[in-house]
Amino acid sequence: MLRLFRNPRKVMVQMGAAASASLSFMILGMVRAWSSPGMPSLINSKAIPLTESDVSWISSIPPLASLFGSLLAGPCLTYLGRRRTLMLISIPYSVGFLLIGFASHVSMLYIGRILDGCMIGFTAPSAQIFIGECASPRVRGALGAFTAIFLSLGILITYVIGAFVPWNVLAWILSAFPALLFGAMYFMPETPTWLLSNNREEEARKSLQFLRGVHTDINVEFERLKANMAKGTNSQQIKPKELLKGSVLKPLLLSMALMLLQQFSGINSIIYFTVFIFQKAGSSMDKNLATIIVGIVQLLATIASMFLVDRAGRRVLLLVSGVVMSIALAALGAFFYMLEVYGQDVQVSLGWLPLASLIIFIIAYSSGFANVPFLIMGELFPTKFRSILGSLASCFNLLCTFTIIRSFGDMNKTLGEYGTFWFYMSWCVVGVFFVYFFLPETKGKSFEEIERMFANKKKQELYADSAETAIGIVTNGNDVVSVETVHHVPIEEKLSQPHSIGGHDLESDVEDNGEIVPTPL
Repeated sequence: MLRLFRNPRKVMVQMGAAASASLSFMILGMVRAWSSPGMPSLINSKAIPLTESDVSWISSIPPLASLFGSLLAGPCLTYLGRRRTLMLISIPYSVGFLLIGFASHVSMLYIGRILDGCMIGFTAPSAQIFIGECASPRVRGALGAFTAIFLSLGILITYVIGAFVPWNVLAWILSAFPALLFGAMYFMPETPTWLLSNNREEEARKSLQFLRGVHTDINVEFERLKANMAKGTNSQQIKPKELLKGSVLKPLLLSMALMLLQQFSGINSIIYFTVFIFQKAGSSMDKNLATIIVGIVQLLATIASMFLVDRAGRRVLLLVSGVVMSIALAALGAFFYMLEVYGQDVQVSLGWLPLASLIIFIIAYSSGFANVPFLIMGELFPTKFRSILGSLASCFNLLCTFTIIRSFGDMNKTLGEYGTFWFYMSWCVVGVFFVYFFLPETKGKSFEEIERMFANKKKQELYADSAETAIGIVTNGNDVVSVETVHHVPIEEKLSQPHSIGGHDLESDVEDNGEIVPTPL
């Protein structure tokens, strides 16, 4: 993140491109957060008769619908391009919110939420791929963090507006925000990678020059992009049986376990039902004000976590995050238990506890389990299988999200509020033990070193043998034969050569490893 501030003039255009694409994540956050102020307002207004099942389904259906959207996103990104896909999804987003705002029957609420949910499935790959392909390697991680920040910003905006207007007016206001996405993307170029894949080389060069700045030498990076495209075209297809190898299956299972633990911590139940939780708690503070405070804390904690994730080990962040989340949920569950046992006296003496517990929980979640599972997902998966394994893990994450949101109401009825939060606490405890005993540390390791951890013994020997390379036979003055050996030189040292044209210093970026920074959903 700090790299953005070292020479902001040279990355200003890239920051604009990342912010424009990240507006789609802001709208995604609005879709998620609408149910928190919107559903209590809708229920209280009695404008549309709703059963308990309707309330649960309307709140939870977007993650389920996003699975179908994610299946359609791939062909659209391939044939329409990244930029046009991001522009087009703004239209269904607006239509979905308008259907909710003008709803006179429960079916309109379902259709609106399903439509917005499908667009969530489009948003994640479209924005992440656009940013990954526009950003230079040295700032890709920092720019990739924009999506998480804009997601939290969308949630906060919805909380603030929802505190002052009813459910339908909230939906009408939110329907205007997708126009910002359409307008911002209209002024952005298509990504160089997509243009090259469609044999539009001259447009790709102009796009890359625009993104890097007019005084940046793009020749080395452009040739590297062309070489990567050619290599990708000629790469072998993945055979299904290869996915069952231990070196592939182990990283997938580790990643899916982290996704399960992330969602079963209850984070999305809290985001979707924040107002409901404070309403049930009956604390002295206004429920909408408390919800807004939670939204502000989440936004600030998300921004702070971007500076933290590259400074501490992945395991340390997850362990600390899991322990603190467990304590916060235990305290929240204890409040609801005492409320049931001792009645309203608890609200007077401990009315501050629900807000304090949720603030601590959000800070702890943002510092570890919010980002690290997705970061590890990008690091653990072998390069050849990264795309397909990433899709499987992301789909599993969405299924877990739907399951935990859909079951929230039923769990409250069956276990009570205290039992529900203690259930989430138990998963946080499981997460701490899982990370401690099973998850390897990946910080500071290259992709080759990480793949070596999961390779069988035969492959590990091959990795070891390839660490050094013999480059020839040399004779000295006494005709003594020796073999010279050299270590691999990082490509950064070869490519980062200074250039100048017309008195301007030109830059060549370091190696583009082709990785797209994943963002937590």
